[in-house]
Amino acid sequence: AVGLGVATYLTVVHYAHQPIACNGIGDCEYVNSSEYAELVGLPVALLGGVAYASMLLLTAAAWARRDAMLLLGAWGIALASTGFSAYLTYIELEVLDAICVYCVVSATVVTALLAVLSVAHWLTRDDAEFAGEAGGGD
Repeated sequence: AVGLGVATYLTVVHYAHQPIACNGIGDCEYVNSSEYAELVGLPVALLGGVAYASMLLLTAAAWARRDAMLLLGAWGIALASTGFSAYLTYIELEVLDAICVYCVVSATVVTALLAVLSVAHWLTRDDAEFAGEAGGGD
């Protein structure tokens, strides 16, 4: 929910052409108006919002249906998002020489989600019903 909130805020201010409230911490406006803030014509924040919403929905569905494949799907999105966040953090530090506090929060949240989903998968790996062996994952 935190990641989705950050992504939603940044997407709204992008499309509203409003300045980003960074409260003097970092240079959010510079980072989010750079050429790296868009991918295939879409704001990176919007893509992040889609990723966060997908992880949330897949995880909820995985637990409701006890479906290991849905949990694996959420984990895959978290892994890809963590990698993309690492790339964007590199761009901030090495190319732009500026940092956005919202980007740091998002990178932290998605990395934590990757860890939580990894542990969830590990904890459910021997659960026959969750793994679909008892018909729960059909």
